[in-house]
Amino acid sequence: MNRLRRILPMLILGVLISQSVWAQCNYTLSGKILDQNSNANLIGATIAVKETQQAVMSDENGNYKLDGLCAGEYTIRVSHIGCHPLEFKISINKDTRKNISLEHAVSELRGITVETTNAAKSMTGPVSEVSGRDLEKLRGLSLAESLKEVNGVTMLQTGATVSKPMINGLHSNRVLIYNNGVRQEGQQWGSEHAPEIDPFVANKLVVIKGANAIRYGGDAVGGVILVEPKPLTTTPGIQGEVNLGAFSNSRMGVVSALVEGNFSKLPALSWRVQGTTRRSGSIRAPGYWMNNTGMDEKNFSLTAGWRKPSYGIELFYSQFNTDIGVFTGAHMSNRNDLKEAIKRGRPLEEFTGDFSYDINRPEQIAEHELFKVKAYLNTGKIGKLNLNVARQFNYRDELDRNSALSVNSLTLNLTTYTADLTWDHFNWHGLKGTIGATGMYQRNHYLARRFIPNYELEQWGLFVSERWESKDNKWMLEAGGRFDSRSFYNIDDNLGEINFPERDYNGFTGILGATYYVNDRLSITANASHVYRVPGVNELYADGLHHGTGLIEKGNVNLDAEHGWKFNLSGNYRLNDQLEADVNMYYNRFNNFIYQQLSDSIIVTIRGAFPFTYYAQSDVNMKGIDAQVKWLFLPRWRFSSKASILRAKNESIDDWLISMPSDRFTQELSFYPVNTKAWKDNFISLSMTNVTKQTRVPFEAGKDGENALDLMPPPDAYTLVNLEGGTTHNIAKRPVTFTLGASNLLNTRYREYLNTFRYFADEAGINVYLKVKVPFQINPKK
Repeated sequence: MNRLRRILPMLILGVLISQSVWAQCNYTLSGKILDQNSNANLIGATIAVKETQQAVMSDENGNYKLDGLCAGEYTIRVSHIGCHPLEFKISINKDTRKNISLEHAVSELRGITVETTNAAKSMTGPVSEVSGRDLEKLRGLSLAESLKEVNGVTMLQTGATVSKPMINGLHSNRVLIYNNGVRQEGQQWGSEHAPEIDPFVANKLVVIKGANAIRYGGDAVGGVILVEPKPLTTTPGIQGEVNLGAFSNSRMGVVSALVEGNFSKLPALSWRVQGTTRRSGSIRAPGYWMNNTGMDEKNFSLTAGWRKPSYGIELFYSQFNTDIGVFTGAHMSNRNDLKEAIKRGRPLEEFTGDFSYDINRPEQIAEHELFKVKAYLNTGKIGKLNLNVARQFNYRDELDRNSALSVNSLTLNLTTYTADLTWDHFNWHGLKGTIGATGMYQRNHYLARRFIPNYELEQWGLFVSERWESKDNKWMLEAGGRFDSRSFYNIDDNLGEINFPERDYNGFTGILGATYYVNDRLSITANASHVYRVPGVNELYADGLHHGTGLIEKGNVNLDAEHGWKFNLSGNYRLNDQLEADVNMYYNRFNNFIYQQLSDSIIVTIRGAFPFTYYAQSDVNMKGIDAQVKWLFLPRWRFSSKASILRAKNESIDDWLISMPSDRFTQELSFYPVNTKAWKDNFISLSMTNVTKQTRVPFEAGKDGENALDLMPPPDAYTLVNLEGGTTHNIAKRPVTFTLGASNLLNTRYREYLNTFRYFADEAGINVYLKVKVPFQINPKK
């Protein structure tokens, strides 16, 4: 008994000590690994603890986390290829978050400095990226189709072959696209003018929503899309890949190849050649083929670069060529046929027929050339100077359905010159940022019938963007401002009969944002911006039949510039790889918002009967939420859910704003089978997308009591089911990737409110596809 009395206090003391030790050995050290110069995330950096021999690597977002640390002082060593290793001491007595910046080595690595880019650059706003395997699964699709997986991004369509991205209800002139660092300038004002960009050029696609987009242009009211190729290779020899795709609906075939190389005896010089061809025939809706909906596309690009540690230059040339058939059932010869086509609900047999690859009138032919020179100069330890100069030429030819008419419906030639000069300054009293100037000159010339007049445009802008991060890595603040000036002049028709008034616009945009890192799992971001957008050329000067949409459009030379405020509040929660949740809420308030309004008038011309539209301005507000959850609920099972909801009101008439996307909800269940020696990166996913009926549309009673602001009520809600699987298998010692899937698996018959051809035909039915990616490499002889 006496012995027990002596032992019991010792046992209790031992338990208390062990509990205390355990409580002090459960701390975490986490944060991001960043490039000290560009503030970009560094992937694959090693973070090691000398005292415990623990080591982890940063993930694809630059995040790292060390678990199970006891209270005390530790020596941390961080290393990354091409960077100076960093070693420092840190005291741990609680869960600690610390972002770490590494500096690139000054010495030459085979004479080449590897440039790491990251579009987000720790922005205080919502940024989404499509890259890696996610991008591979979308190969063969258009740019808009490749981006529709991003929450809040939908497609504005004209039939089944023409689509463009819409971000939170905004599109065309309000969404800027940067192709390899150059602002894409075509006839993007047209709702049926798809971006003339080959998605196979991209190594990743980035969508910047919210206030941060003003860095790229004052008119980026809706957001910015970055099409970013991968950096030129620094590995000696020749390497590349071939992508193949086959799609059952429209019997489309896709072939794309990329070949690039570097010279061991001239390591500063790298090059790349890339090309794509796509050809498809008639689209099949459930129950019928749609005549003249084929497409023939041929694209290529060439890149060469010379890079040294202190300077570099890169040349890029690309050409995009497409010939697109326009559904014959969307162009009617008279008023009665148009009304009957809308009421019928299904195209007449003369517009359905059999499958064919032939492309006849009506059709659209587009060509886009881009030549770019990019150069950089490191300005010592204080920053980096960048110059980007480009020329673009855009040709668009739209041919009328009536083959007897020898004159084309619309022919436009647009030439654009752009120059951007920016200076990225490194850390200065905690500030990192960019100062820049941009300029653009544009000349448009039309042939055949006038829809958009001849005009010249000059635009220049100045901007500054700065970021500051607190020493405890809890706060990041961002502020920026931009001034833009734009002038339209020499506006006339070819006959000299009409001279349109010239217009000059000047405006300011600004942003203020903040991110607070609650802990290593949760961050909260808020930002606000003042926006200013100049009316587009079509909104000012359009007059006549817009062939691609089948609408008569009338511009308004008295339109004022749009201006207003945008507010974003978002949160991100991440629990290792098990659970991730993102929520973005936004509110936009615009004055003088420009929109296209459909009237109840039908105009009969020599080319047929077409609805009449005009451009108007109103004060509007747009509010919405984009939310997404990913949950790894079992070791090889993942469930994800997305929701995108938007409400847009026209305050001037106290009614809903026209042509806004319906609410969308997507659920996906994915299974990842165990990798074997022969089969790796295996996955199977089943997804279901629910789109509600758009009931929030403006209404004005017409003569027949129906809505005079639209030709027919919005289509019903619909649900689409998609199935996809993929794997990677070594063939001839090369990892060949296969993707097999089916979209609209149940062959659902539906119509999309944002498709201007919803009046005439259904959307495409089931589409089974197979995609194959074959990499190759030729090493130089030693």
